[in-house]
Parts: sequence; structure tokens; C-alpha cells
Amino acid sequence: MKHHETGAPDDETADGPDDVDPPRAPLDAHSAHRIALRYREWSLLDGGGRAGRLEADRRIEDSEEVSQRVLYDLDPLPLLDALVALGVETDDDGAFLDRVSTGAVEDVLNHRADLHQQIADRCRAEPSWSEAVRGARIDDKLASRLPSPLPDLFPAPPPEVLGTGDRRRRNGRRPSLRQGRTGRRGGRTV
Repeated sequence: MKHHETGAPDDETADGPDDVDPPRAPLDAHSAHRIALRYREWSLLDGGGRAGRLEADRRIEDSEEVSQRVLYDLDPLPLLDALVALGVETDDDGAFLDRVSTGAVEDVLNHRADLHQQIADRCRAEPSWSEAVRGARIDDKLASRLPSPLPDLFPAPPPEVLGTGDRRRRNGRRPSLRQGRTGRRGGRTV
């Protein structure tokens, strides 16, 4: 009689929702600053030429460490503070702060509701935090549920997105002036 074999070997455990790493202890300011510096170095390499991007690929763990800490640390705010401060200090026309905004800050806003109030407090106290949050992208429903002043930091979508804009324009295009109001095949475009 043949025994049934499973696809997973006996000595390995399956990864699943029950196999989550325990939360990490918060970082001190010095450690957070070191991680932020490594992330900025990775970011500069990633935004550079081909050789820089190849080196950034080899050092991807610097980026992944920030992502993991932001999502899974008990208190990622020391790291976020260091990233935002470094983004403001860096003289690169805001490129690093944009990366922090659309990366770490956006991840926290979308996935860490437990930190929303603390981020709102930081935005009230520090303009650099408001600038970092303003660069993140979140959906309108989430933005409306955030504590004040966070909802005010996200611009209202244009009227075309809301469906309240000019009805004559479809898909952001107007009919050609040569076509007039009837279009190419004689059908009305409005």
C-alpha cells in the first residue's frame, strides 16, 4: 500500500497567517538615524544610473528593513521621525522626502491605524511631518476617517474624478474642432 505524501517536507513549517514574526521592540534615536541613513544611501543609488540601480538591487535589504519596521515594529515612529528629518535636511529638491512620503509614511497611513493619532499630533507640531504626509497617497474613504489635521493635508480630487466636471468631456478629451459636435461618424459626441 502506498502512503500519501504531502508537498511540504516534514522538517519545514508552512508559512501562513499563524506564522507571523513577533513585533520588534522600538528603536532608539541613534539606531533609527543609522537605518535612515542607510535607506537614504539606497535611495540615492536606486535613483541613479544603471550601475547605481544594480548596487541598489544588491543592497535591497536596506529598503526592506525600513518597510518591515514601519509595518511591524511596536513603535516605528522613531524611525519615521529620522526619515522625515533626513528628508527635510537632504538637499535634493525634495526627492528623498517624496520617497519617504510615498513609501514609509504612506504604508503607515494605509496599514497602521493605531498610529494615526500620533501622526496627526506630529503634523500639528512639526511642518516637516505635514509636508511628508501631504506627499502620501491614500484613498478618499480613509482620508475622511483620519484624525484632524490629516484629512486637510490631502487635496480634493479634481471634479472630473468626482463626476461633477464638464459633461461634454469624456475620458478627458474633447471632440476635434474639425468634427464639430457630431463626431467622425455623424453621431453626437455630447
